[in-house]
Amino acid sequence: MGAANIRRSLSPLHTEVEALLWAMKCMIGADNQEVAFFTDCSDLVKMVSSPTEWPAFSVYLEEFQSDKEEFLSFSLSLISRRANVKADSLARKVRTEPRHITYVNNIPQEWLF
Repeated sequence: MGAANIRRSLSPLHTEVEALLWAMKCMIGADNQEVAFFTDCSDLVKMVSSPTEWPAFSVYLEEFQSDKEEFLSFSLSLISRRANVKADSLARKVRTEPRHITYVNNIPQEWLF
């Protein structure tokens, strides 16, 4: 579990793919070999499933493919926004922070409720 407010992205979909890449790098850095990611962004799931159909994101998708090869087991699954409430809440809270922050496995407790 983590949160970061690195910079503003070009679009909400850019934010989604950048967040996935950041999370993947966090898991690689923690030497996690088997990962399952969940998202409420159907376009993100479509993008990584059919990368040639998303040429505007080719640089991101090349990075995704390279990072994905670091895992023994990888999945990205679509879930409903209702099932993703905590992640959505964390994303909203970190965006309100005026300074650059990154949390990995040490989210402030008050942000979880």
